[in-house]
Amino acid sequence: MDVHIDMTYCTPGGFKMLASNYLGITEHPLFVQIENLLGVIDVTPAEVGEQFLLDEDPDIALNSLMELLLAKKRNHDLKMKAPLTFQ
Repeated sequence: MDVHIDMTYCTPGGFKMLASNYLGITEHPLFVQIENLLGVIDVTPAEVGEQFLLDEDPDIALNSLMELLLAKKRNHDLKMKAPLTFQ
């Protein structure tokens, strides 16, 4: 039997569910910034969960996630500015 599982990137709703499950929180001042970044940066739920496993303190875990998202955004922005090369 063939089973296909659609593995999407993390959405703001998925992020909130992960924050609730991993950190036991439903609100935090960083939620809005993180949700905005999730709208432009592709990150998997596994990557979010990995950051949440680094520390039980929501401030530390969410700041770690912010660092990951910002690093991915910088990398994405650099790729977009790089000149096209043809081989």
